[in-house]
Amino acid sequence: MDGQGLGGPSQVKTVRAGSDGRPQVTDGPAQPGHVLAGYWLVEVASEDRALEIAARASACPGPGGKPGSDPVEVHAIPGDPTRA
Repeated sequence: MDGQGLGGPSQVKTVRAGSDGRPQVTDGPAQPGHVLAGYWLVEVASEDRALEIAARASACPGPGGKPGSDPVEVHAIPGDPTRA
């Protein structure tokens, strides 16, 4: 189990897979006011890598097996401010 806090809404990026599979990134949550119902925790060396992974998740097949372009939100997990 994980119990870390997420960065605030200003740190959220929403990713959709572009037609070429590359990440199409916008700032902010996909739908403001909605609740985060589940998540994957990925440890990566850079934000770019996290965005690449999110784009791949966005392109996963949906109904009928067609690739989707569902929004995937990327939330930062800030470092522990007590460990400077």
